[in-house]
Order: sequence, then structure tokens, then C-alpha cells
Amino acid sequence: MRKRAIYLFLAAAAFATGCVKWEGGIVNNSISFSPVASKTTRSIIDGTTYPTSESFTVSAFHDGTDAYFENLTATYSSSLTLWATDEDQFWPLSGSLSFIAYSPASASAEIDATAGVTATSYTIQTAAQMTTDFCYASASVADCAAHPEYVPLNFSHALSQIVFRVKAADYYSTASNTVTLTLNSLSLSGIYAKGDFADEEWSNQNTEYDYPLSSAVTPLTYDGSNKPETIDVCSFLFIPQTLGPNATLSVGFGVIQNIAGVENSLEQPPMNIPMTTGTVTEWQPGKKYIYTLNIGMDKNVKISASTVGWTDRPYEIIVEEN
Repeated sequence: MRKRAIYLFLAAAAFATGCVKWEGGIVNNSISFSPVASKTTRSIIDGTTYPTSESFTVSAFHDGTDAYFENLTATYSSSLTLWATDEDQFWPLSGSLSFIAYSPASASAEIDATAGVTATSYTIQTAAQMTTDFCYASASVADCAAHPEYVPLNFSHALSQIVFRVKAADYYSTASNTVTLTLNSLSLSGIYAKGDFADEEWSNQNTEYDYPLSSAVTPLTYDGSNKPETIDVCSFLFIPQTLGPNATLSVGFGVIQNIAGVENSLEQPPMNIPMTTGTVTEWQPGKKYIYTLNIGMDKNVKISASTVGWTDRPYEIIVEEN
């Protein structure tokens, strides 16, 4: 499994034992979140970075169980070039601190010292929800008296990324005249939309929804050697789940054939293809599933599926300004 990692570095400060705030004029004892590299994509889905436009929620627990601070929102400040909370927090003089976080801060989730992050009845029903990543992270500092300057939060993906691509099955020609294939509809049906997340597992998916994935016309193209090129149609996030018998992909396409200057249009009405075609029978957290549709002149769509993991980036955070 390739987890796309998001690294945030928690430069901290503390409370004294018994939750008495200890400031003491020590500058590096106040909490801040600072990037260590810069410039790449803003997207959580497509890149390995944590975008500066996003915020996350973080809680800390002293000696594993006692709430030290809870549900603080960390947002990025372009003037300070760091993520900062509204109120400064400080390291305790002794003991340990455990940090738990989830992203984005607007997610309907809860943090518990034992259960970690829980997202009860997490829902994906709209296009906006289908492009919003949901990540979680944890980190621990065993000895707060000798705390590091920065504490890394390695965010892991709780959702599954589903990518659809399309290509012509072959290069078609009649004499010197070619055939152009065009995808004109793509949708999913029978896909679950709600579930409960805890301890890196999803459960209780109980509602099926139909999802229109792409209404735009997607022309299929060929390279300089007349070999079909693969075109990305769309990419979405879904709740991890076992694909049931009702999970289908609806695909329709049009064919325009030019013979001796005369165009003939052929239309294939949307047809339902089982999502369990091939070896992929479930969508797992933190994995990207790529479905490639090979469209042929025989009005037959062949579908293949592969899995691409999200790799960790354990030593850097890359950010980009809005």
C-alpha cells in the first residue's frame, strides 16, 4: 500500500505539570507548524504535499490518556510561513505527549486518546465530497523535557482514490480516413456512501447511491505512430468497501467514421459493466484504483483494473502558496 504522506512539523512548547502553563520566555517552547521545503502541486489527491489552503485538527494527550489540548485547528499563515493555532500551546516540563490529528479540519470526526480518529457516519454524496481527502495522523514524544524542535505528523489516507481512464482499442482507418471514438457518459451505481471509521477500518456502509462521474465529452487521441493514447477522464475519492453485486459502471460512447469525406455517426447507449470485473473486488484505504476502458468499434467496452499505492514521503513537506 502506498500511502501518500503529508508531513507537518510541530515545533512545540508546553504547560507545567498539573496543566500550569510554562512560558518562561523560551521562544522555541511555543507551538508552530513549519514547512521544510516548497513548491509543488496543491492537491492532496494528486500530490504528496499538504496544501497551504488546508487546515487540520490536532489534539494532544499527556502520558497517553490525559487531555492536554483538544480539537485545535491549525491553519497556514503566509506571513509566518507556518501552520499556527489561535492560542499558543506549550510543552509540559515532564512526561510524554501523544498527538492525534485529522484533515481537513472541517471533517465530521472525533479524536480519542485510545480510539484515535473516528468519523461516525462519514458521508460521500456530492461532487465536493468526492474530491475532499480525509487523512489521519499520530505521533508521540516520550520525554517532553528533552522534546525535539519539530515533531512530524505523518498523514495517511482513510479513503480510496478511484481513477477512470479511456483509450481506443486500436487505430481505425478506412483507406486514409480515420475513425474517432468519443466517450459521452460515465457513472457509478450501487456504490456505498456512508460508513464509520475507527482504527484504520471502515464499517457499517449501509446506503447505496448513483454517482454521475463525467458528463463532458472526452475525445480519444492517437500519437505520432497512430497508437491510441490513454486519456484521464476523472478521479474521485470513495469510502473503502467491498464491491457488491449492485456495483456497476455505466459507459456510453459515440463513434464518428469518416469515409470518403462522408461522416457516419454511431452511438452506443450507456451499458452497465460490473465493477467486480477483473481482480479488484474491494477498495481499500490509502490505495488508488485505476480503471482503464478500452473502447472498440464492435460496441464492446473492455475494462481492466489495477492498484497503485501512495508512497510515504517521510523527510519533507512541500507546500505551495495559493
